[in-house]
Amino acid sequence: MSLLPNKFDRSISDDLWLQLKVGAELLLAPQLQQWLTSLPHCNGVEVSLYCLSKGVMQEICTVGSSSGHEQLISWSSETIQETVELRLFNEGELLSDDAVPEYLAIRLDWLEDYQRQLQAAKVFNQSTIIQYEAAEQDGRWVLTQANPALEDFLGTDIESLLGGHAKKVLTDFIHPDDITSLISSYDATRTTSEQMTLQYRLLSADGRYVPVTERVKYFKEADSKRCISTIWHRELDQIDSQAQYQIFKDIEATTADLSLLSGRQFLHHFCRRMVSLDGVDSLSLIALTKNQWWESWALYHGADKLPDCHLKLADSSQMRQVSWNLQDLLAKEDTAQQILFNDYPYQSVVPMQFEGEPVVACLILGSSEPLTNIESVMQLVRLLSLRLLREIKQVRIAEAQWEQNLQLQQQKQQLTQMVTLLGDLDTVADEMTFLRTSQDQLRRIFNLKDIDWAVWNSGEWRLVEIADDADEHHVLAKARHVEKDTWVEKLEATRRHAEMIMYRGRMRIFWPVGSALGGFMVLALTFRKAIPDKEFLAFAHNALVLAHQGLVQRENLHRQAMYDSLTGLGNRTQLHAWIKVALPVQTQASLLLFDLNRFKEINDSFGHQFGDRLLCEIGPRISSSLPHKEHFLARLGGDEFALFLPDVEPGEALEIGAQLHEKLAQSYTIDALRFQVEASIGVSHYPTHGQDGHELLRCADVAMYAAKHSHRSVVEFESQLDNSTPMRIAVLSELDQAIVEGQLSVAYQPLMQTDSGQVAGFEALVRWKHPQFGQISPADFIPLAEVGEGIRKITDFVLRKTMEYLVNWRLQAPGLHVALNISPRVLLDHDFPTHVAAMLKEFDLPGDSIIMELTESTLLVDPVRAVEIIHTLSDLGVKVEIDDFGTGYSSLAYLKSLPISALKIDQSFVTDIVRDNQNEVIVQSTVQMAHNLGLQVVAEGVEDEATLLKMIRLGCDLIQGYYFAKPIPGDEVQLWLTRNL
Repeated sequence: MSLLPNKFDRSISDDLWLQLKVGAELLLAPQLQQWLTSLPHCNGVEVSLYCLSKGVMQEICTVGSSSGHEQLISWSSETIQETVELRLFNEGELLSDDAVPEYLAIRLDWLEDYQRQLQAAKVFNQSTIIQYEAAEQDGRWVLTQANPALEDFLGTDIESLLGGHAKKVLTDFIHPDDITSLISSYDATRTTSEQMTLQYRLLSADGRYVPVTERVKYFKEADSKRCISTIWHRELDQIDSQAQYQIFKDIEATTADLSLLSGRQFLHHFCRRMVSLDGVDSLSLIALTKNQWWESWALYHGADKLPDCHLKLADSSQMRQVSWNLQDLLAKEDTAQQILFNDYPYQSVVPMQFEGEPVVACLILGSSEPLTNIESVMQLVRLLSLRLLREIKQVRIAEAQWEQNLQLQQQKQQLTQMVTLLGDLDTVADEMTFLRTSQDQLRRIFNLKDIDWAVWNSGEWRLVEIADDADEHHVLAKARHVEKDTWVEKLEATRRHAEMIMYRGRMRIFWPVGSALGGFMVLALTFRKAIPDKEFLAFAHNALVLAHQGLVQRENLHRQAMYDSLTGLGNRTQLHAWIKVALPVQTQASLLLFDLNRFKEINDSFGHQFGDRLLCEIGPRISSSLPHKEHFLARLGGDEFALFLPDVEPGEALEIGAQLHEKLAQSYTIDALRFQVEASIGVSHYPTHGQDGHELLRCADVAMYAAKHSHRSVVEFESQLDNSTPMRIAVLSELDQAIVEGQLSVAYQPLMQTDSGQVAGFEALVRWKHPQFGQISPADFIPLAEVGEGIRKITDFVLRKTMEYLVNWRLQAPGLHVALNISPRVLLDHDFPTHVAAMLKEFDLPGDSIIMELTESTLLVDPVRAVEIIHTLSDLGVKVEIDDFGTGYSSLAYLKSLPISALKIDQSFVTDIVRDNQNEVIVQSTVQMAHNLGLQVVAEGVEDEATLLKMIRLGCDLIQGYYFAKPIPGDEVQLWLTRNL
């Protein structure tokens, strides 16, 4: 609760207590009266509040009379620690201390906060220190509030500086030489929530540029960005009189050698001059640090310079005032005694400070005899103390900046190395290689003292050593039990909470890796120096865990993607992989494709369990019939199987097909039931019928259906058999006609910017409405078009149609872009960039109006060629995105080496993200990694509000899906833009 307006008023009364009493009477008195009414024997109540300005309890509000017995109740809450007292005047029984009702407790809680708000308002308006608040409005920063001190300093009406329509801005008063660096500093501070200190020169009302110091802190809230700043200046630090100016001119004349020096050179030169004065035998220049230690800046025993150190003085009070020729400044047992005075009996202290501030530094002199040239020493120190303090301050700032730059450079290098490691881990095929690669690279990235792997299994922790040539069995056999209790404690905490644990006392962190080597694995890193930045460690940890999860997923996905879960045979993908590896070293090969006749009847009559067991008999039966012949058998789905025979002549392949037909026709016995099926087998040959697996499989498929329809056991492919596949013929032969007749069209699905909610662009989606087959799904005709030159024609059609539309769309939204899916066959054509450039020139469009979407698998077809063409497209300004990111097996090393602008998260990770925590971890880590690489993140498949909010919270930059908009026909987009821009 607050009675203060949103913007503090300069007319707030100086009498804070009077104003507080008025507020208390208005809001507290009615509640007190209500309470008294409920207490039959109470005559009155008096409320006292601890007055912050006077430091005493003082009456603030009274209701009723003060007759009767007095009872004191001290009120305290989470925000108030017994700073409110209630005096009840009671003629009956005393009340308990917790008798204060809730409606009154709310008002009592309010009192303390209200007093502080009033006091803060007064300080804000009467402080000589400049205070202001700024906020981002319509993309630029404007002053929203400032206290009168700014008006007094600038000599300008404060109202002329406030708001988006201000007549002047604060930068108009900054020294021209300081503006560029100051704006850069402001930009830097907006990247962190830490308070920053800036120094520059500000034009005062009398026309002078005065050095000022500003402390600024930025706040990023849900719907706004703002900053709060404090600016102060020290007029006494300035040379503001002719006398002072002449004094400094005299110093420059007499200490010309000092005027040419700065930093530590100046400090040491000054100290050497001081120690050379008559009677001075030792000299120490020490400065106070933030943690109340004294840091030495110069230690001289005669002409000998001692190394600098930090001192903790038992009693620092002697350093606050000038002292001469003392003999007991420090106790003899104090370790600082020998360092500062070298046992010289007479000790002198000259403290140095900025005007009105605590002591900053001290000059300490030791001598064997009492010093007699005190006035000379004091004169020189008085004249140069301000310079000494400034040099110390500047050196500290410079060294802190150097240390910060060094840390930033190290972090940048570590980040680069970490990304490289992730790229390496993205290609490893087994867990031991993963552990070895991680161990070697992490040791180098962080310059580690030790790296340990701990595995929890069967209720105990064991340490394992990852040797270069060890396998999993060998590693586990040589594992050692963890004996140290502190280790067990940290490892258990890491396992239970599944999060990184820091053990700063030992310069060690514990990372949970997850399930590995048959148990739960934790990685312990011991650092040689300071533990790196926590945010970077968190990123590295999440990335490593994600990489390990990626390995596990790759292994699982590889098994799922390459092998049939029922029969254990290879699947369609594995079949193509086998063929791709084998064909380049073969002069001839054959592919046999077959399915089981009457299998559906068995499945329907006896159930799937019988059908599944029958299918499991096929692999062993075929392999047993080819014991000495190299072959690769795959189940393509249902009851369809393929047998690839490398290095076989066509005639032999047909003989093997006939043998298989006989073998498969033999009866099967399952649970005392006998079944009999036959196979229809189609055969194609390399290189006669095809140059790759897709063509061989297509031809074998045609031949198999011919065998089925003609009731023959084995049929060899012939070109005339293709008449039985009209849709294939339509796709492969009618594409030109379809484009001319307008059967093909392009729909565009909008992309939404999460930060503004506005449309950023579209994704182009091709459609084919065939006069005979109706609407053909892209999933059906695109793969067939990729077999020949059809995919190039489709890409050319979509690209040209899109540019025709874009010319008009960009008149409404100049920054609009359209993303197109590009297949490997199109991308790897060296003429493709030239064709794109010519079309961009034809329609007078910039390169960044087009985005090429590539799948991860596209990069793996021919990586070297792909990289070359992507760079050529980038030179045109055309951006490249990775589509369906996370579903392939691309290396992160490619991502960081390519001019890629964004990653598009596959909708399989987005659809169930609200219910699947694993998907959330994957998306969050992907977003963090992409942003660290300077890439945007696009989430596709967003179909409801919960998913939209989740993706926005995780940091996705662009959203695509039915929740925002369905694909829109090209000729309707312009109207849609008119309604939605």
